[in-house]
Formats: sequence, structure tokens, C-alpha cells
Amino acid sequence: MLTLGEIKGVGEATLKKLKELDIGNVFELFSFLPSKYLDLSEPTSVEYAAAGQTVLLEGQVVSVSSVSPRGRRGFSVSFKDMRSDKRIYFKATFFNLPYLHDSFKVGDCFRLLTKLSKDTGELSVVNPQTERLDKLSKLSSGVYTIYPLKGVMGQNAFKNIIYAALDSVNGAKYGGAMGAVNEDIARCFEKLHRPSSIEEAQEALSRLASIDVAIALSIYKKLSKSTVGTRKVFYDSQKIRILDFENALPFMLTESQRQAMDDIQRSLESKECMSRIISGDVGSGKTAVAFFAMYAAAYGGHQAALMAPTEILAIQHARAFAPVADKLGIKFALLTSSTPQRLREDVLFGLKSGEISCVIGTQSLIGEGVKYADLALVIIDEQHKFGVNERKMLENKGAVDILSMTATPIPRSMALTFYEDIDISYIKKRAEAETNITTRIVQDVTDALQPIIEACRAGKQAFIVCPAISDAEGFELASIESFIKQYGGCFDGLKTSVLHGKLSNEEKQAAMRAFAAGETSVLVATTVVEVGIDTRASEILILCADRFGLASLHQLRGRVGRDGAPANCYLQTSSTSEKALTRLGAMEKSCDGQYLAEVDFETRGGGDFIGTRQSGIELSPLFGLRINSRALKEAKAYSDTTLKNLSLAELLALTRRGESRVREFVDNIKKVTLNS
Repeated sequence: MLTLGEIKGVGEATLKKLKELDIGNVFELFSFLPSKYLDLSEPTSVEYAAAGQTVLLEGQVVSVSSVSPRGRRGFSVSFKDMRSDKRIYFKATFFNLPYLHDSFKVGDCFRLLTKLSKDTGELSVVNPQTERLDKLSKLSSGVYTIYPLKGVMGQNAFKNIIYAALDSVNGAKYGGAMGAVNEDIARCFEKLHRPSSIEEAQEALSRLASIDVAIALSIYKKLSKSTVGTRKVFYDSQKIRILDFENALPFMLTESQRQAMDDIQRSLESKECMSRIISGDVGSGKTAVAFFAMYAAAYGGHQAALMAPTEILAIQHARAFAPVADKLGIKFALLTSSTPQRLREDVLFGLKSGEISCVIGTQSLIGEGVKYADLALVIIDEQHKFGVNERKMLENKGAVDILSMTATPIPRSMALTFYEDIDISYIKKRAEAETNITTRIVQDVTDALQPIIEACRAGKQAFIVCPAISDAEGFELASIESFIKQYGGCFDGLKTSVLHGKLSNEEKQAAMRAFAAGETSVLVATTVVEVGIDTRASEILILCADRFGLASLHQLRGRVGRDGAPANCYLQTSSTSEKALTRLGAMEKSCDGQYLAEVDFETRGGGDFIGTRQSGIELSPLFGLRINSRALKEAKAYSDTTLKNLSLAELLALTRRGESRVREFVDNIKKVTLNS
């Protein structure tokens, strides 16, 4: 196999530079992909380019300074932007290149390839590549690749190494079971490093992302198959009846709720352990379905635990379950970190003895001192808030059947690819939960505050959601601290409180109780209010809304209008990015969570669904490429065909240095599905 040292032009000094770029072999060299592609046939105007961006410009020489006799012997050339209809100028400064000075004459026209910067407010460039328009050669056509070299070496020097390496392996034959995959990857590398067009590079990126995900998907499937659990815990199904459970509820079930309950009952009666996700939009009634699962476990002769991500939500669930449990004769308890010590001891004794059939709580349910007599079923509410470790700890407590709930709808392309061996029950929103929320994008905070304050003075309530608790140097995010400092005076006469993760449990509970009781008009909070908190608020303002995924924004919007009355959601952003405004525009158009999940996945990536990154674009495990619905569809097909007969060892061998990344990727998938 070719080594870096065997590549033409690579000596000891170059090897050290490559090591600085974390490149230690030829595969890693090929995997070091361009960060940008420029079409050399399409120059742009400086007015459309941002500082720090590499651009292709065209300018007419307006003036040329003399060469400085000292230091770096620099000189500057002023150009009129030839790609703009306006009178726009930019300056090019040349250091240590005095021999170029006489090539610039007033009136001559040049094409410049360079990185744009701002010098005392003036658009400027330093040491650009230049060619006269009437003598174009290198900057006339084709695609210019730009690599993230961080100043370690020049673009042209790195490209010479890449091209020499590609020439060395050109025509190589790849044998064995993995030959077809290696050939596909090699073709992608050639097109990515030496594309004939930007379209060809884009196609190669999509193809490589598909292959990358396909390898991870195939590994995931084999790991999943090896850990499918055969049922060893059985339920007394004769005692479990949906009608009996419904009679204990203060409302009628919808058809989709009944179907989900029937799905759960069939899973508990099947030969394999249950692993099911209940996916439903805000207000669809997932909690009632969860309560049925707890009833089924209790009446089936075992114990059940419902784990919520916050104490506020756990308490809310316990209050709702209490009258249902009372009618059905189920002994249940609430267990959180705030549970008084004496009561906690009683609950722990009841769980260990089996006297308590159902328990609702937070991560306290998997604490070291918590022991169960016969825990069989665990329900995870808002399952994307938990990780794989929590699942393993629950299994250690005895749980064999897992029911996960999410109000973040899974994109259909994601479900078809990664969830094909996992049961999903979809619940439609209840008719009485249909909301009448008007969503607006605003740039100025005061544009939203004025109507919000008027609504609060008329007896309404409002959420103000900030992305951070306090100010942080270098991050221009609207924090609770800065919001109150700047706008707190606007709420004179209105009772205002704050809610965030750094408050004590007692402080959080007090803030929510006061708000739920109508004693507080305005609650300034972080996204701690995102998950399942019931209030009668009608107004919500989300600051820096472009920083959130659509799934989170949809959850936050679901905190208002829960009583069916008209409500307003204001999405504040100072961003002028077309992509950001398009995403937020989808919020203005729709309240359909499934639609928004699809839009979010296509425009932002899968961060909210399969990764640890809860914002930004989800990346493939080995090459760090964007995943979209097309890549997933092609990955599934590739996994089902080309990779079908490869062993787990062969699949892992394909990952090269990316094995750990693939394993992390697989773990992140498990984080969402809570399936091994």
C-alpha cells in the first residue's frame, strides 16, 4: 500500500506539516476534503461577499501606490468592482512581491482570487492570485478547490500532494469482499479532489455520505440483531383490557390512542421484548398511552417505571396519574431528588417489596439505592433527553420492555432507514388540543414586547425564552441576565419571575407553581420550559430563534394556547441569512410537527434526531459529511445490496481510523431509539 513518504514531492518537512493537519497515511490524505469549491467561470461582486470568504473578483485598476522601501516592501492597488452596477471599490495589498508592481497600470482589468478581509472598515485583499482579463489561463474556467489548511501550507502545495497521490493509485484493483466499496470510495475521492464541475463534486459528496452512513447502518443492524431479547418475562394478558382503562379516564380516547394502546398490548404478548416509540405531536395525548402501559404492567403482574427529564414534568405526570391509579386500584409513588427522606425511604421499601406497582420520577429512578421487586416495563418520556447509559442502568434494574415517547416527530426518511426494525406508533393530535397560535418573525425585540405587555396587562400570561442564563464573552446570545437588564423596566406593574437550570428544585417548583396559578404574569426562562409543562399562557417570545432547531421551536411554541384560546408566538432573530429565515418561515406557515421535522432535517440536518449535537448539521461518522433524506435513502439501498454479505469485522475494517466515530454514531442512534 502506498505510504505518504512514497508520494512525489513529500519529504520530511512535508510529512511534519501533514501531521499538523492530522494526516498520517494516504487514506487520511484523501479523506481531507475541500471545504469549498469555487466556479472560476462565475466571478462575484465584493458587495455580495463576506469578510473571511474566498472569492473570485474582477476589478479595473484605479490607482497604484509606490513600493514601500522598508519592511515587507508592500504596495497597494485600488480597483473598481467590475461585477457591480454601483460605484464600489476594493483595495489589494501585495507584500514581498515588488516585482509585480509594474504589471498594474491604471485602466487595466484583472481577475483576482483571494480571501476578503476588512481593513479599517474598507474591503481589502492581501496577496491575491491575479491575471489580466485579456490573458486568462488558470483563473478562466474549471473548479478551484479550497482546503482548510489553517496556514500550515499553501493551497497549491497541498493540491500537488493530493494530485500526485491520486495519480499513484489510479487504476488500482481492489479485491476481496470489500473491493466494490473501496472502488466506490476511490471514485468519490477522485471527483472530490479533481472535479470537472461543482455539480460533479456535489454528487460525489452525496455519494460518499451515503456510503459512509451505509457502513454505519450495516454495523448498527448487525449489532441490533445480536442483542434482540427473547421474552422471558410474561404478563397476565387476560387482566389487561383497554376498555377498563378507558373507563378510569376523565375523557374519551381517540382512535389513534386506542391503536397505540393495542400496539403496546400486542408487543407485551409477543415473543420478543418490547422496544417501541410513541411519536405524537404536542397535545396528541401520549401521556394517556403511557399510563395505559403502566396499567398493563401492573395488572399483568409486574412493576413499571416512568422516567421524565425534569422534576416539574414528573410531578405533573404524577398528579395526572393519581386519580386514574386510584380508580384502578394501582399503588403508585413519585420519586425525585426533592422527595423528603422519610417518604423516600417508604417509596424505596415499597418498590423493593413489590407493594408499589408503578413509580413516576426523574433519573432518581435509576439511583444506586433504588431496587425493584419485579421491574419489567420502563417508559421514557421525551426520550431524546436521555442517553444510552440511562437505558443500560434501567436494564440493570430488571427492565426488559422499553416504551419511549417523543413529541419530536421522526423524519420519515430517518424512520425508514434507522427504525425499520423498531416499532413506532404514531398518535394524531386530539381535536380539543388543536391550537390557534399565530407565529410571527420579528427582528426588533420591542416589536414583540409591546403586544406582549398589552396582553399581560389585560390578564394574559407570557413566556420570554432566552438561549442562555448569563452573558458569556465572545457569544452574542440574548441571556436572561442581559434581557432583564435591558428590558426589565418594561414590565413595571407586572409580576415577573425567572426559571432556569441553575435554580434549586425548590426555586423551580415555586416559579412554575406561581405561573401555573396565574400569580405571575411573565416568566423569563431558558428552554427548561420546552418539555411538557402545562400552563394557560397565551404569549411567547423566543429570542435568537435562529439558534434553535425547528423541533425545539415547535416544542416551545406548544407551551402557549394549550387551553384552545388564541395565542401568539414571536420568533426574534437578527439574522439576515436566507437559510435561517426560510427555516423560521416554515414556523410561520405551519403548526404540523411532522412537516416541521421534515423541513428541519432537510435544511439543518439530523442534529435534533440522531446526534449529540442538538443544533447544527448532523455529520456522517467517518468523513463528516452532511446527511439529508436523499443520502439516507441511498445509504439504505447500498446497505441492503453492496454491504449485505459483509461480516461485522469486514464492515469495521472499512472504517479505517473512523471506527470510533462509527461506534459513536451508532451510540447516538441508540440514544434516540434507546435500543441496543
